[in-house]
Amino acid sequence: MSVPHAFRAFALIAAFLCVPAAGSAAVAPASPGATLLLHGDTLVAAWIPGTKHAAPIDAVMRNRDKAFVPDVLVIPVGSSVRFPNEDPFFHSIYAASSPDDFDIGFYGTGPGKVVRFLHPGTVNVHCHIHVFMHGIIVVADGIAASGNDGRVVLQGVPAGRHIVEAVFADGRTHRIAVTIAANVGALSLRVVPR
Repeated sequence: MSVPHAFRAFALIAAFLCVPAAGSAAVAPASPGATLLLHGDTLVAAWIPGTKHAAPIDAVMRNRDKAFVPDVLVIPVGSSVRFPNEDPFFHSIYAASSPDDFDIGFYGTGPGKVVRFLHPGTVNVHCHIHVFMHGIIVVADGIAASGNDGRVVLQGVPAGRHIVEAVFADGRTHRIAVTIAANVGALSLRVVPR
């Protein structure tokens, strides 16, 4: 067999293998999901329980100038948060009445202590010494985001009925039911605390 003849035979076989079998359908790419825009005057974060979520991370919530920085932190379930003290005085960080209560006691300036968060929910963080300090950690087992100026954008929300957990600046949460139709690319909702 000459080289040009062998090449033509190879090209014919390759072309045959690329043609789908009779009755088979081409597989369409998976839908990336919808974008859900939530807005409300004091909205700071939101998440959708039970949807696909990220792997655990190591995060940081600093004590600086008698405040938590950032004051809102969104993490996947199983993540750890370190609380470094950047102030020249003691702090005593704790959370009560949440799925992951903790009390790390008094500690001075330095790298801080680490807490692991194993349960989904909203954790309101305080300081025993500086009672006005308040931070929020959202431990999410689904699509989640924090926001600015009362706007939170959740990306990749699959079609179907979902319960959305909205979190407000004072630490209160509000559940809302949302249905995303298969043909919807984006949806905007106003959320108010109750």
